[in-house]
Amino acid sequence: MILGRLYFLSVMKKRLLILMLCFGFAKMAMAQKDSLALDEHSKYIYYRVINQGKDDANVLLVRGLDFFSEPYNRDAFKITAKDANTHTFEVKSFFTVSKSSSLAKHDDGKITYTLTVETRDKKYRYWLGNFVFTPYYKDRYNNMVPQPGVEIPMEAISKKIEAREAAHYLDECAAFGKKLGAKLKQYMDAEPVVKKADGKKVIDTKKW
Repeated sequence: MILGRLYFLSVMKKRLLILMLCFGFAKMAMAQKDSLALDEHSKYIYYRVINQGKDDANVLLVRGLDFFSEPYNRDAFKITAKDANTHTFEVKSFFTVSKSSSLAKHDDGKITYTLTVETRDKKYRYWLGNFVFTPYYKDRYNNMVPQPGVEIPMEAISKKIEAREAAHYLDECAAFGKKLGAKLKQYMDAEPVVKKADGKKVIDTKKW
């Protein structure tokens, strides 16, 4: 009876270990699916091509510019370049990160980046690049603020900080790129909003 129970426990432990390993491999596969890549200049980028399927390049370009010009986005993003001929524009911004081991989850640094968007008929592509990390420190008022003069390109991050944290910040870049891309896609896919002037509806007769 006792031997039977011991054998059962041994089998269950082995099965549990196999399940844990499978879960770990699945998690690694998911992480690899949404990860950074290297461009032709050996710089980290988060790159995606989206098949939008219905609008032409001009409509998508205007819609993308409108997204980053919305009141709720205007302070967070700065459009630094746009070209109607090539259907491209660039945006600069940043996001904050915390250490993987931080229990308080306060901001431990920020990562600036450049977003490039290029549109074509029924599709567009975007990529985030020029990632630069700036660590935060506590000032005299106990506020977490950027360390002046410290800017670390993400390509060199593993040489400047602990390997575990470097990998974590690189994962955060990919996670942010995915999140921002999802918001942009939702706006790109949306039907045009009917604008109002002096309280009256303005109907766009070009779209029907």
